Amino acid sequence: MIYVVFRIAKNYQCRLTALITYNYLAATLLGLVLFKPFEAKSLNTVPGWFPYGIALGVLFILMFFLIGRSAQKAGITVTTLANKLSLVFPVLFSLLYYHESVSTLKYIGLGTATLAVLLAVYKKDLRRTNLPYIVLPLLIFLGSGVVDSLVKFVQAEKITSAETSAYTTFVFLVALISGTFLLFFNRPVKWKIHPPTLLLGTLLGIVNFGSLFFIIKALNHTGLKSALVFALNNMSVVALSALLGALLFKEKLNKINFAGIVLAIISLYFLL
Repeated sequence: MIYVVFRIAKNYQCRLTALITYNYLAATLLGLVLFKPFEAKSLNTVPGWFPYGIALGVLFILMFFLIGRSAQKAGITVTTLANKLSLVFPVLFSLLYYHESVSTLKYIGLGTATLAVLLAVYKKDLRRTNLPYIVLPLLIFLGSGVVDSLVKFVQAEKITSAETSAYTTFVFLVALISGTFLLFFNRPVKWKIHPPTLLLGTLLGIVNFGSLFFIIKALNHTGLKSALVFALNNMSVVALSALLGALLFKEKLNKINFAGIVLAIISLYFLL
């Protein structure tokens, strides 16, 4: 859904900075209204996840701007590839740090899932990427990996299931504050309400909140190894985004992309 909203926003000439700001405002308000996560009694002590929430919130806003810049400079294909291949980091983190045991069949599934991501986002113009801009996708690859690994660490070590809503809301609040600060620090903006940007930013905030909230819930309650949760999530996002792009926006998929989607489905069988 994040992919779909960004794609629609492009058609309505929505400004990226305003869209991101509305997104984090909506995500924060959703958490506050829907879950009422901050009770008065809980404000007397600073929770152990507080500094990690600040770190993740700042990383969130930085990654959004990095992805936007990379999409302009390095291209959508390379940016998507760098973002989704970052699943290697949380998978390895879960296997090495928490010594999660994974069967041989699931190792094969992890390998085919990574290959499925590569195939699903492949485009012929990938080879014509300007080398000076390769640093942007590289930063996204590293940054997305750190974000997912931090989510896993906090879920396992710092928060309880009951604190998921509070932590999620706080992360988006920090992202909102950080994004607003960066926006006005770089260039003061005269705000003018653009209805499509407001509407799509709100929708983006809803699905953005859900993406973090439910990945933590998945880690807590599915019974799957966290390495498999991240692999399934990233691989499924790429496959579904490719299909939605073709169906809703008439984006062309080549034979290699279709092969990636088929391999993603096969990988699901291995991983489950």
